Amino acid sequence: IFDEIFDEIFDEIFGHLDESRPCGDSRALLMPVQPGLKPNRRKYAMLKLLVGPLPIKWLAFCALWVVAFCNRAFFGHLLASYPLAEGHVYFIGAVAVLVFGLVLAELCILALLISARLAAIVILLASSLLSFFTDQYGTVFDSVMVQNLFETQAAEAMNLMSLGLFLQALIFGLLPALGIALLPVSKTSLRAHLQPALGVAIGVFVALAAIAPATATFSSFFREHKALHYFTTPIYSVYGVAGYLNGVLNVDGDRVIMPSSSYADIPTNDHAYDLVVMIVGETARADHFSLNGYARNTNPKLGQRKDLISFSQMTSCGTSTAVSYDKKSEFDQDSIFESMNVLDTLAKAGVDVLWRDNNSSSKHVADRVRYENYRDRALNTICDVECRDEGMLVGLQSWLTEAPNDKLIVLHQMGSHGPDYFHRYPAGFEQFQPACQTSELGDCSLDEITNAYDNSLLYTDHFIDKAIQLLAQNQGQYEVSLIYVSDHGESLGEQGLYLHGLPDLIAPEAQTHVPLLVWGGISSDIDLGATRKFKDLPFSHDDLPNVLLALFEVETDAYLDLPEPMIMIKPH
Repeated sequence: IFDEIFDEIFDEIFGHLDESRPCGDSRALLMPVQPGLKPNRRKYAMLKLLVGPLPIKWLAFCALWVVAFCNRAFFGHLLASYPLAEGHVYFIGAVAVLVFGLVLAELCILALLISARLAAIVILLASSLLSFFTDQYGTVFDSVMVQNLFETQAAEAMNLMSLGLFLQALIFGLLPALGIALLPVSKTSLRAHLQPALGVAIGVFVALAAIAPATATFSSFFREHKALHYFTTPIYSVYGVAGYLNGVLNVDGDRVIMPSSSYADIPTNDHAYDLVVMIVGETARADHFSLNGYARNTNPKLGQRKDLISFSQMTSCGTSTAVSYDKKSEFDQDSIFESMNVLDTLAKAGVDVLWRDNNSSSKHVADRVRYENYRDRALNTICDVECRDEGMLVGLQSWLTEAPNDKLIVLHQMGSHGPDYFHRYPAGFEQFQPACQTSELGDCSLDEITNAYDNSLLYTDHFIDKAIQLLAQNQGQYEVSLIYVSDHGESLGEQGLYLHGLPDLIAPEAQTHVPLLVWGGISSDIDLGATRKFKDLPFSHDDLPNVLLALFEVETDAYLDLPEPMIMIKPH
C-alpha cells in the first residue's frame, strides 16, 4: 500500500524524470536512470532528501557524532561537578550513554515526522551552530532564547557571524551532513521508512540501561544538578523550540485582554503637560556604573548631575529583552501578544506614546502605539559603522513644540549589545584600552572584553545626558522627567559565562542586577528629596508600570499596590 500510494504521487510530480522505469518499482525514483536518459539532478536530490530512508546505523552515527562533538559545554560542566580524578569515570560514561540514547530517540522521532535523511541533516547542522554559542558564550536555548532567535533581525544576526562559527558549522555540521546526503538509497520499502520507530525504542532502551545500574547516583544527579540539562544539545534546544511554538500557536491574534480599569482625567488646564522620556537600555549591568560605586568613571556626565538618582538594587524580570518587558509574576509566552500593557493603558488615557527603536524590535510591547525604527538610515541621521542611539533624539523638539500634549517617549537603545561591544560606540569614546575588537570573545582577555564593554557604557552616559538636555529645554511647557533602566545585565567572561539569556535558576547576578536612573527637572512631578530615601531598597521591573502611571496621574486597578513606593510625587 505504501509503495502504491507513493508511486501514484511521484508519477504525477516526477514522472518525467525517467520514462522507462519499471511500472510499480518505487526504487527507480531514487536510482539513476537508464543509459541515454539525462536525469534532472536537482529534483532527484530534493526527492532523495524528502523521502529517502536511512538505515538505523547511520541515525545512530549522527546521534553519536552530536554527543561527541556538540556537547562540550555540557560535559565540561559535568566534569567540574564529577571529576574523573575522584573516581567518577564509570558515572561520566553512563551519563554519556544516557545522552546518546536521548539524542537518538529525539532524532528518530523527528525522522518519523519528516524523513530520516532530512532529520539527520537538520540535527547535524543545528547542533553544530547551537553548540558554538553554548560553548563560546554559555548560551542556553530555552523557549525565551528561541523567541529571541526568531525575532532577531538580519543585521543583528550578522554581528554574531565569525570565523569560529563558520569553522564549527563546516567541520561538525556541514561535512557530516553532506556525507549523509550523499549516501546511496538502496530501497524505499515500508520497513525502511519505519526504521526510525525502531530507533526510538533503541534510544529509550539505551537511556534506561545507562541509568539502571546506578539509580542512586542518578537520583542525586537529577536532584542536585538540575541546571546541567540546559546545556545538552540538541535535547534542551528542541524542548525550547517546542515551548516557543506552543506559545505562538496558542495566541489568539484577535483577542486583546483589556484590564478592568478606571481612568482619571488627564489635567490640561491647571498645570503644564507631562513629558516623560523612558530610555530602555540594552545589556547594562549596575555594577559597572560609577554612579553605583564602580571604580572606573563610566558616568562622567551623569555623575555631575545633582538632580539624578541611581537606584542601586534594581533587578530585571529576566535575562533577555522579551521576558524583561513583562511582569515576572504573570509572565507567559503569549501574554505580550494578548495583554494590554502600560503603554496601551496610557494611550487609552489620552497620553501621546511614541516608541523609537534603535535595537531589534519592541518585542510586541509597542504593537499598538506609534513605532519608529531608528536602525533605518533613512530615519536615523547619525550613523557610521552602525546607527547611533543619539539619532533617536533628532526631530523630537519640533514634535514637542508643534503638538503639545501629555507625552511618553520610549527610546530603545542599542546600548551595550554584545558580543561586538566595540561597535557600540563611536571611536571617540574608546577611553579604556586595549579594547576587544572582535565578536569572538574567546579570543580576547577578560580585561579587553571589559574595556570594550565599559566604553559602550561611556556612550550610554553621553546619550542619557543629551536626552536630559532636551528635556531641560522644555521645562516651561512640560513637567519633565526621565527614567533609564536596562532590560537585563551581561556576563563578560566571569566563570566562563558570556552574554545573557541564562534561565533564572542558574543566571548570575551580573545578568539580572541592572541600573535604574531617575531624573527630574525643576517642573517635574518627582519629589527627588523624598524619593532619594528609597534608592537603596530592592525593586524590580515590576515596579515600573506604577511609576509611569503615577507620573501621568492615571488611576487604574490594572496594577496592584506594591509594598514600598519607588518614587514620591509632589502634591498638586
